[in-house]
Amino acid sequence: MQVAASARDSASYGQVVVRNTIYLTVAQALTIPLSIVINAVAAYFLGAEAFGYAYFASTLCAFGFLAVGWGHEAVLPAVIAKDHSVAAEMLGSSLAWRAMTSVVVYLLLALGCYLLGYPAELQWALGLSALMYTVNSMVAGYKDTIRGLERTDIPAYVHVAHQVIATILVCLVLFVGGKLNAVLLAQAVAGAIVLAAIMRSLRSVGVGRISVRWSTVKSLTVSGVPFLALGFAMALQPSIDALFLSKMAPPEVMGWFAVTRRLVGALLLPATALLGALYPTLCRLHGTDMEGFRRATKGALRSVSIVVVPVAVGCVLFPDIGVALFSRTAFRPAEDNLRVISVFVALVYFSMPLGTCIMAAGRQRAWSVVQCLAVVAAVILDPLLVPVFQTHYGNGGLGLCVVAGISEAIMIGCGVWLAPQGIFDRAFGRLLLLVSVSGTAMAVVGQLALPLSAYVAAPLALAAYGLVLWLTGGIDTDHLQAVRSALRRPRAVSVPAAAQSPS
Repeated sequence: MQVAASARDSASYGQVVVRNTIYLTVAQALTIPLSIVINAVAAYFLGAEAFGYAYFASTLCAFGFLAVGWGHEAVLPAVIAKDHSVAAEMLGSSLAWRAMTSVVVYLLLALGCYLLGYPAELQWALGLSALMYTVNSMVAGYKDTIRGLERTDIPAYVHVAHQVIATILVCLVLFVGGKLNAVLLAQAVAGAIVLAAIMRSLRSVGVGRISVRWSTVKSLTVSGVPFLALGFAMALQPSIDALFLSKMAPPEVMGWFAVTRRLVGALLLPATALLGALYPTLCRLHGTDMEGFRRATKGALRSVSIVVVPVAVGCVLFPDIGVALFSRTAFRPAEDNLRVISVFVALVYFSMPLGTCIMAAGRQRAWSVVQCLAVVAAVILDPLLVPVFQTHYGNGGLGLCVVAGISEAIMIGCGVWLAPQGIFDRAFGRLLLLVSVSGTAMAVVGQLALPLSAYVAAPLALAAYGLVLWLTGGIDTDHLQAVRSALRRPRAVSVPAAAQSPS
């Protein structure tokens, strides 16, 4: 009987992943314009210097608040996916940890900025950013718990609602003359509203009253260490980048780089959505269906291969479209940043699913070491390249874009080596060839049409990419049918009894 259940699960896991990915991708697609709007309006009203302070404070909090999350974003969905009955206890214990550590983290960050001599403007931005990150961390705990039940519809709805509310509040604050501190406070209020809403959604997914057990807090702390190490390594490089840039270039250069990073973050959202849906399923499959694990990973790599080419080519040919949303007058140098960082964008689309596969296979420590190698590259190269580009081009951020590409190349090389056998095959190599040919067609059409206007050339180039990919067989009717099938709600995937029993 267990064999039959396992066979049924193996047949439906693909639809689960695709459907969950579609939920998150649609949510991201709806919120990408809002995310760009909120950053563009803030950059326009605040100016390059204040926007740079906001980016620096956010970068510091993103690093420091990893201790608040403590890897729970990976532990919660992985554990709950194997045993749904522990969801309430895991969530309650995680929230207790987040509440305790958020205050400590903020105080340490504030002390560090004081000792380094940063101005009061940054300290205010840091305090309000910490408040926003605390609230958002609580929201993330609920979303990760629900995601562990292999439900991404509610997290998707919450994500859209959060962005809509934040956009409305921030725009209202800016239009009535509010400055940086008011903008950050408005974002914290938006997070609080969403937190109240998602708390009410737990019963609809079968999670009862949350509880706290200190033994569970301890278990979360131990289990989260490998993911925390990986998270610190991943967040350390942006923090190092921001620190060197803040000391080696004028404040407006930080503002240009902040716009670049905001646009890159929006461009990476499709890959982020895929990983959010993929990780819990991979954790389940690794212990029950290794062949299904390989198929899911290969499917993810196939998906990012198709998406990444137009994204990267668009960064090279049409950076002015994105920067114009923020103000080409104030942020025009960010266009050069986008052209250079397109290499990083192309590579990170592959390193993200590779890293997810490696972590789901239980090799978190190895992947953390790889991420540390990228950080070492940044520590060595940042102080060398930032001054060079600042001196010769007046934009030290270009040096950071170069370093990002080098670091990500290190990640890709190590990721291929660490990935389980059977992930890369001839079919994947053929797909890379087809998307490369299609990407070349996109670049040619885009370059030829560019004199007409970037707004005309971009859709023509994208259409050329899709047409050539269709004609060469990179996308066919089977792939479209798979997406349509995934949209039809599949029955729940049962959890094997062995996986349900506590370890």
